[in-house]
Amino acid sequence: MDDLIELRKALVTHQIDKNFPEESLGKRCCEIACGSLENGCYGVGAILFDKNDNILIEAGNEMFLEGFHSARHAEMLVIDRFELQYPEYGDRSGLTIMVSLEPCPMCLTRLLLAGIGEIVYLVNDDVGGMAERIDRMPPAWINLASLQNRRLAKVSRPLARLATRLAGCHLGELRSRLLAHIR
Repeated sequence: MDDLIELRKALVTHQIDKNFPEESLGKRCCEIACGSLENGCYGVGAILFDKNDNILIEAGNEMFLEGFHSARHAEMLVIDRFELQYPEYGDRSGLTIMVSLEPCPMCLTRLLLAGIGEIVYLVNDDVGGMAERIDRMPPAWINLASLQNRRLAKVSRPLARLATRLAGCHLGELRSRLLAHIR
């Protein structure tokens, strides 16, 4: 199991690989994820940007920050803040959200309803992710999903491994905390 200090060091020393066009944004997602871990939350970070790569909103997981908040996943916070800051934003098909970990079912459906054009994630979440399982959604959601692209980010393997390590750090402890709040 990774130590948070080791993860922070790996993140600080990670060199951007210019052969991967999304490496810089991917590293920023990992920095946000690391900040969430440092705050006692799940290690997931997200960035919303437009078609010109202008960052609009970024957020990390805050589920256990100042209490327990089941909806404070990184993607949910990004959309909450986006809708507050840009209430009149029109066509959202040109918006992309990059997430350090494949979105869960709750976050995926929220991103569909928000009209986000593309979801890009650094690594798959084989046990909790939904973007790779879109065909298992009810027909209405599959129809809505046809308006959206979902794919893995174009980042280096070392950065993807770092995202995996961040998502898995303290996972057992965090799951225990979650269960303590709901049972």
